[in-house]
Amino acid sequence: MVTDHHQNFIIEMLSVNRSYLTFLALVLATSRAAVASESNLAPNPSFEQADADGFIADDWTTRQGIKVERLTDGGRTGTACVRFSDDSPEQGQMLESRRIPARPRGNYTASAWFRTSDNCRPGVYVNFYDLNGRRIEHRYERTVGSAEDWQRVVVQQVAPEAAWEVAVAVYSYAGDVGVFEADDASLTVTGGDEPGAPGLTRAEPGDKPVYDIGQRRELFVDDFLIDSLTGGVERRLHHPDPREVVLKLDQPWEGQTSAYFAMVRDGERILMYYRGEVSPGSDGQVCCVAESQDGIHFTRVNAGLFEYDGSKDNNIVWQGVGAHNFTPFLDSNPDAIADERFKAVGYSHHGRGLGVFASPDGIHWRELLDHPAITDGAFDSQNLAFWDPQRECYVDFHRKGRNGVRDIMTCTSKDFRTWTEPVFLEYSDTRLEHLYTNGIQRYDRAPHLYIGFPARFVPGRTKIEGRELPGVSDAILMSSRDGLNFDRWSNAFIRPSTEPEVWTDRNNYPAWGLLETGPEELSIYWTEHYRHPGMRLRRGVIRKDGFVSLQSAGQVGEILTRPLHITGDSLEVNYATDATGWIRFELCHLDGTPIEGFTLYDSETLFGNELQHTVKWRGGSLSALNDDTIRLRIRLENADLYSLRFTQK
Repeated sequence: MVTDHHQNFIIEMLSVNRSYLTFLALVLATSRAAVASESNLAPNPSFEQADADGFIADDWTTRQGIKVERLTDGGRTGTACVRFSDDSPEQGQMLESRRIPARPRGNYTASAWFRTSDNCRPGVYVNFYDLNGRRIEHRYERTVGSAEDWQRVVVQQVAPEAAWEVAVAVYSYAGDVGVFEADDASLTVTGGDEPGAPGLTRAEPGDKPVYDIGQRRELFVDDFLIDSLTGGVERRLHHPDPREVVLKLDQPWEGQTSAYFAMVRDGERILMYYRGEVSPGSDGQVCCVAESQDGIHFTRVNAGLFEYDGSKDNNIVWQGVGAHNFTPFLDSNPDAIADERFKAVGYSHHGRGLGVFASPDGIHWRELLDHPAITDGAFDSQNLAFWDPQRECYVDFHRKGRNGVRDIMTCTSKDFRTWTEPVFLEYSDTRLEHLYTNGIQRYDRAPHLYIGFPARFVPGRTKIEGRELPGVSDAILMSSRDGLNFDRWSNAFIRPSTEPEVWTDRNNYPAWGLLETGPEELSIYWTEHYRHPGMRLRRGVIRKDGFVSLQSAGQVGEILTRPLHITGDSLEVNYATDATGWIRFELCHLDGTPIEGFTLYDSETLFGNELQHTVKWRGGSLSALNDDTIRLRIRLENADLYSLRFTQK
């Protein structure tokens, strides 16, 4: 019978074993018994290895006060065994093996050999632990009588579904006083599921070609990196959290149809450009500018350039037809001249088409040509352009209709004045949707990716009765790796709120330009109350890289990447888990088999919430893998993985 005292001792013993686990994993990971058979999972089963200081034998641990020694003058099969000297009726004895991954629902058999000349009955335990190191199942057997000669004790148990790790232990109970020896422990299993993932089928290699990932940060806005996935994992779209209103369009030269906001960072300051109106018609449209140091508090710049109602005390920086869709950017071209640090596109004042503009300071502007630079398009939208350092050219995205809906064209230029013939973007889906704006930009944290936030317009719907103009709007997320072919999400990235005023036409239009407004957040802005009193611009925040995650909720899932060529010595991840969640990582050969030292079970069990975490494996540095073609296997539950990159620490 197991007394409360016995149970307390066992619990204490297991707690001590857990405290040594991290150290043992690092120091003793490669320890294996010389006499172990291929089917024996018990590490160092005959206690032949004892290289680590402070331990009875490699891969075995006990607690202080237990009298156990390693003998080397001959065991049952080899040269070593362990001897327990239990001279106290107040405490038991236990020596437990290093825990290894358990196969849920597997049939485990644990055994060990014992001998004693005293009247005691030692035995063997098989112990199962959950993700948090708590023992959740065990079974034991003891010798039959006093074993004067070597006697084998065998115990069998099916691993519970929640089993994460398993270990074999030799023991004697409190009160079972005497001296005994133990040797040749064994732990085998038949059947069962993937360790840590009951019911999961391993993700298998697909046929995607090798990708030279180098040290690029990769997001999961598309499935480019994923070769296969299994279980309960999916790519999950996330949404910005609405925050404060950053600007109320309450000046008489602004009004209820202010639109086409653009955010431009210039060093420590942020310039916000947007359309206003001083009188009906094209000539009455104006471009205004506000300024901020933090992306949250904006003040209007007193430009002193254009007169309104007898005064130039206003923030108007352009007036006329070009102001309808005037969209500036800061030119990052290293060859840009100082007089053209800022550039913009907008309706040309010299004919139908898109004109190009420049400014030394973002306030004083001029049109660069006496004719439109781009003429193939509709342009009645927020058209935009920027310098693309990856392609080393200026890239334009503008509106033109196709197949009965508003769509997007693109063209390029080396000098911002002469442009290639525009072509339509292509999409991974066949949906016909009105993309009223495009909001495309290079994503600074992964500049090989284009991220777009088009305003999606649904003209045939009316939510609020009595509205003269029909239509409702939201905003979607799309992405591209070449600026021509885009993946679009069907569900909205920015969904209209509960306010009736945002369920009318041309609301929820994103401003162009993401801003970093904190160490963990990006800010995106969108319009509210268009054609209503109190029109305004609202800020929303999203986690850095947090547009889309690999998510597994309630069921273990796994992905296997396409083949990769990496650069660096470590893997860095941006992730978040529930309190019960976890993620493990495995580096694999091309065929999906694990690389020694970098298996799922050599990986730390990662949980928490960090934007930047370096994954730890028992194998240590990844430098030796830089010349190999590898894959990355990711297994997770109740967790989100937002991005990853290989890097040099």
